[in-house]
Formats: sequence, C-alpha cells, structure tokens
Amino acid sequence: MPASSPQALALGEPAAVLLLAPGAGTLLAADAGARGLAGGRGLPRTLEDFRVAAGLPAGTVWQAASAGRPVLGELLAGDLWCSADVVPGRDEVVVVLAPVDRAHASAGGVSVVAAAPGAALSAVREGRFVVDAVDGAWTRTTGVAAGDVEHRPAHHLLRTRDQRALGELDRALASAEPVSLTVLDQRADGSDFLHHVRTVPLLDRAGAVCHVLTWHSDVTRRTAADRTAGARLDVLTRLDAVVGDAVDGPRDPGTPPAPPDADRVLQDVARVLGDQLVAGALVVRARERSGRTDLEVVAAHGKRLHALLGRRLSRGRAAAPDPLLDACTRELTDLADVPDEPGSVAAWLHGMCTDSDHPGAAATGTSALAVPLRGQQEVLGLLVVCPHPTGLAPQDRAVVVGAAARTALLLENARLHAREHDLAETLQRSLLPDAAGLVGIDGLDVWTFYAPNADHSQVGGDWYDVLPAPADGGGSAVAGIVVGDVVGHDVEAAAAMGQIRSVVRSAAHDVDDPGSVLMRVDQLAGGLGIGRMASLVYATLQRLDDGGWEMAWSSAGHLPPLLRRGAGGGSPAGHRVEVLSEATGTLVGLGERPRPTRERALSPGDVLVLYTDGLIETRSRPMRDGLEVLVEVLARSSARDAAGIGEELLAGLGETPEDDTAIVVVRVPEESERDGEPLPTADTPRRRRWQLPSEPSSIGKARHATLRACAVWGLDCGPRAEIVVSELVANAVLHGWGTIGLRLFDLEGHLRIEVEDDSPEQPQLVDARPDGGGGHGMRLVASLGRWGSTPTRRGKIVWVEISTGEDRA
Repeated sequence: MPASSPQALALGEPAAVLLLAPGAGTLLAADAGARGLAGGRGLPRTLEDFRVAAGLPAGTVWQAASAGRPVLGELLAGDLWCSADVVPGRDEVVVVLAPVDRAHASAGGVSVVAAAPGAALSAVREGRFVVDAVDGAWTRTTGVAAGDVEHRPAHHLLRTRDQRALGELDRALASAEPVSLTVLDQRADGSDFLHHVRTVPLLDRAGAVCHVLTWHSDVTRRTAADRTAGARLDVLTRLDAVVGDAVDGPRDPGTPPAPPDADRVLQDVARVLGDQLVAGALVVRARERSGRTDLEVVAAHGKRLHALLGRRLSRGRAAAPDPLLDACTRELTDLADVPDEPGSVAAWLHGMCTDSDHPGAAATGTSALAVPLRGQQEVLGLLVVCPHPTGLAPQDRAVVVGAAARTALLLENARLHAREHDLAETLQRSLLPDAAGLVGIDGLDVWTFYAPNADHSQVGGDWYDVLPAPADGGGSAVAGIVVGDVVGHDVEAAAAMGQIRSVVRSAAHDVDDPGSVLMRVDQLAGGLGIGRMASLVYATLQRLDDGGWEMAWSSAGHLPPLLRRGAGGGSPAGHRVEVLSEATGTLVGLGERPRPTRERALSPGDVLVLYTDGLIETRSRPMRDGLEVLVEVLARSSARDAAGIGEELLAGLGETPEDDTAIVVVRVPEESERDGEPLPTADTPRRRRWQLPSEPSSIGKARHATLRACAVWGLDCGPRAEIVVSELVANAVLHGWGTIGLRLFDLEGHLRIEVEDDSPEQPQLVDARPDGGGGHGMRLVASLGRWGSTPTRRGKIVWVEISTGEDRA
C-alpha cells in the first residue's frame, strides 16, 4: 500500500471526555475516565494541565481545542484518537479521546476514522436534560436533522413513543455511571431500527452531573441468528443469576448460609422464561406425603396464568403409572400428545394451560410443553411452558430443558436445606429437657422457652435444664436450674452441649452447692476432652422450714441472672431488679480455681430470670445495651405469672432473635395463691406460649397451663378451654410428631387456642365409633367453638376460638 494511502481506524469506547471553555482552555467538566487518566485527584484546571497529568504527548489538537477550533481527529502515540467539536451557540468545546483498532497496519499511512457512532451532548437545564448539539454521524444514524432536536428535551433523541424505552433513556441520563441500552426506534422516514445508546456522564468540579455525552449507533445489521443466540444466552444468564445465588449462598465466606426462599426464586424462573422466551411458564412442585404425591403450582408467569397459583392435585401411590412423573425422561413433552387419561398429571396440566392462556392452542400445534424436574432420586416437580403461536425452535427447546435442570437443582437444594433444618432442629430439641416448666418445681411458678436462630439451618449450643427436687427429699430437697451456651452453630456445638448438660446433671445429683457442682463439671469436661468453649450458670432453689425459699448460684462466665423483687420492693418506676453479677468465674474447663457460691433469700412475688445472649444481643444492639433493656422490661412487667413475664420479655426485646435463645423464668407465688384465692387479673400481655414434648404427660401439663392462663386473665371459660386443649394436644401426641407448640391468645370477645405439630395431616370430623372407642374428640371441639387448621412449613396449626363475651369477669 502506498505511503499516502489512508489507514482506516475503528473507534472503541471513549477513554476520556472533557468539556472546556476556549481561550484559556479551562476545563468545565469531565467523565470518570478523564479523571482517572489525570491521576484521580479531581478535575485539572486547564486542558494543558490534564494533558501533562495524563502523560499524553503534545500536539496541535490541544492548542486548537483550547483556542476553540474544531479538530476532526489526530492519532496520538499509544493509539489514541483525539477529536474536538465546538458546541454551536455556546462557548464550549468537547474533546474526546478514544482507543483505536487499525484495520490496516501500514506504516506511514494517513490515519482516518472509517466509521464512528453519532454523538449528542445534553446539558442540565432547569432540572432536566436538554440537547445542546448533535453531530453529522447522529443525523446519518437517525435520519433526523440537528435542528429538530437541538435545544429540546433529551428524550427527543429517540423518536419511539414507547414510554418504557423513554423512561430507560431518562434513567440512563440521570445516572452517574455510564449506561448502555438498545431500543426499537424509528428513523425519520418511518422505518424501524435497533438504536443502541451509550451514555457518558460529565461531572463538574463539585462532582455533580452537568452534561451527558451520548453515542448513537444502528445495530440492526446484527443477524437474526446473533440476536436469537444472544436472547437465549441472556435467558440462561438470568437463570444462572437467580438460581445460582439461592443454591450457592452468599459469596462472603464469613456469612452463614441461609435456607433459600425457594418459592420466590421459582417465581423468578417463571418470570425469566415468560418475559424472554415463551408466552407463559408454570413451576409445579411435587411432594411425597403419607402414601401419595401432592402436586402444587408454586410459580406462574404469563397472561392469565397467575390465577393458577396454588392449584393442587393429589395422586395416590396406587394410581396407574403417570408418563410425566414415572417415565425416566428429561425431555420436553407436548401435553397434547400424552394420552388424556382422566386424573393424570398431563390431563390436569393440559386443561389448566389450555383454559387459562391459549384457548384452542392445541389445534394450532402450540399446546403446553412440560419437562420433569428430576433430582438425584425422584421427580421434584414439573416445568411447564406455553409457547407463542409460532412455537418453539429446537434451540429454544434446549434452553427450556436447561432451565429445567437449573430449577431441579434449586428444588433439590431447597429440599436438602429443609431436611437439614428439620434434622438439626429435631436434634437440638431432643437434647433439651422436656417442658418441666409447665409443672416445674413443686411450689414455684416456672416457665421455660427455647428458640433456634432463624438465620441458621444448623443446630446451636444454647440450652436450659430444670431439675425438680427428688420426691423423697423431704423439706431440704434442692431443685436446680441451669442455662448455658456453647460457642458455635453446628452439630459439634450441639454434641458439646449434650455432653456438658449430662455432666451438669451428674454433678448436681452428687453435690448441692452450685460452686462445687461447677468445679465437678470442670473436672469431668476436661476428662471428656470437650473442644468447645462454653458458659453456664447453675442455681439451686431450696424450700425452707418457714415456707420461704433460698436461692444459691454460681456462674462459669455466663450472663448474670436477674432477680426482681416482689411488690414490697417496688417503686413508682417499677419493681427493683438486682443484676446478680457475683459468683462469676471463668468459662467451663478453664482453670482450677474454686468456684464461688452466693445466696439470696426469696420472698413471695420475687422473680428469677436466667437467659442466654440471644435474648439481648443483636447486630444493631450491643450486649450491654441489651442487658439494660432486659432489666427495664423486667422491672416494668405487670404479668401475674411466669409465662406472662416471659411473654413480656420476648416482646420487649424482639420476637425473632438473631441467635439461639434459652430463657427460664421462676416466680415465687404470692401468699394468696398458696391459700387457694383467685389470682389478680392481669392486663397484659394477653398471650401465652409453651413447648411440649410429644409424649402423653404433655396432655396434663397443657391442661394445667391453660387453666392457669385463664385464671390470670380473669376468664370463666377455663373448663371449656381445658377440654379443647386436652383434645388437640392428645391428637398431636397420638397422630403427630415433633415438638408440640401450645399458644393462647385472649382476643376481643374470644380465646384463641393454637396447637402446632410437625405432621401435615389435617384433622377431620369423623363419625363416632359404635363401640365408643373414638371419633368424639373433634366433634366435641367443634361444639365448643369455631375451629380450623393452617398448614406450615413443618406441619400444621390447629386452632379453635372460644367465645368469652359473656364469661369475662
């Protein structure tokens, strides 16, 4: 090629954009790229200062731009193309530096730009962007004359009337970061084209966006295959984003994994497919329960498909094999081609999709398609798509199958999380004592509570224990209470907790003095080689000959117990609360120093509270502040029973703890209670909760707790509530599994009773057996009040509402 031949260049994304006032070449604004080239120390004063700071060679382009003369372009060392354009009607010059790619690498040739996108400069005028100038390339791209857009709002840079596209442009202009968008636009002659816009914000010396340079190009010449492939890739990329975050968890290794919100992510999957590939999509989840397969539509996106959310089909194991659930296929199946057997999964899906999205679609050959979501061992559900009338290309079908694989991975992971959480919580609760607090220590009102950390699927190390005095111990018999915390939220922490709990029980059986018990625990823990640090506080309660009580305690690095004195020690601001910070030593197993023991005499109305740090510490509340809040809430508590005081503590410090929480509340009854007189009616709180083991003894404990709560609230419906609770808890023990939750709510005009267990089987009214052996329970419950059941993630809640309108004292 001759030396005088032009050398074609193609421009890349601009490396720097500057706006200056000619004459002295004072810089008015620049983009982030220019500031970076200048060392990132802010905006230089002049164009020459920028050139020096950026280390760029001298050239005629700098003098011309500073003098206010346009420069078509000059190639600088380092393959940077520098051009300068004068803004018509304004005393401003725009300088652009862009990297170039030589189409022909001939030495000595004259460098010219073969093709460049159009450019437009918009400025902020009275709070909105107004076009100051456009160049000839912009006019060639759009076919619109410069005079038709200059000095007009910037949205006139697009001729489309699509409000969504115009909104995207407005947001891009207002952004402090570069933004790219592609919209379907119209040229001046009315023809359509794909208009690609790239915004480059220019910031003034105060750091505010004052101008935006936009680059405009026609990308219609991309082939249809390229556009389709890009759309398919975008679908898979979006699916990887929504599913990957749920499956892989947080990127920060210091952040504990949380169970994914599977239903939300499944809805995102349906939305991605429905927005970009098909007319609509459904995700159906399958669950094996009690000899049957339950299918439920858990995600839906598309015209009129949202109404299908929650639709269910139950299929017994004795049913005929189903082609979708029982065939070992991972391919798309046209629901219209599957034998239309009544009650089959295919017929159920085909009927829903035909009626809801494309009436008569089967006749056009675009009926719904389904692919099973297969886990490692079983079908987890189905992905159903409703194609557009043009159908699905083979490549699109491959994308749907890929989406199904990703969705199956999500369901498998969610199911694994659920199983791990269930196993962990079951293990955790099996290591805790039974609900001894419902009957508690003879002569005392005791309430216990445990809540796992909602953010962890693993078990934790918090625990409590209530050791009633031996029945044959006489008046000197000693009862024990322990609350402890092992560091960690994993199975090892739970195992260490179980070992220490057993050691404490063993030591408490042999020794009465709390300090001696902890010293024995130190020795035994050291011998077992427990590798986790742990804290605990152990207290004993002994009834004296005069009817009073004496408390003794010792602490191994645990939070101090709180002792609230009864009405006699109160003040206008509330009861007096002692923080029992004495008798505190090192953590379990650290050191061999004697453990101190301290004592307090307890009087009627006194309340003792032992707890773990999950009750008082949160991410936004330090432990010291939380302890102050706990003391204040306890001092102002107005409940008349231990369970009510516990409710006030939970309400005052947060119902959803960020860490495992164990609480024991012990209250010494008033003299009047021991004499059989009615309890004074309490105003607040009007709710109670207890946790019961799934064993027959819980039925009597639940009745006792219910009668006491009704007495505290001054309700005369206690006998009816007792019958209801007895039946519901008995059903949970006989037919359910897992920890049983009992909750009472004194609402306006009625008492609400809730019993929760881990069985999904819903209660039913059945005919009484002729031999009188059963069938009466739920009918009796239904005769006493309004009832129903609510499914939960783990099982169900059965609730009953008993009228109290005529019973309230």
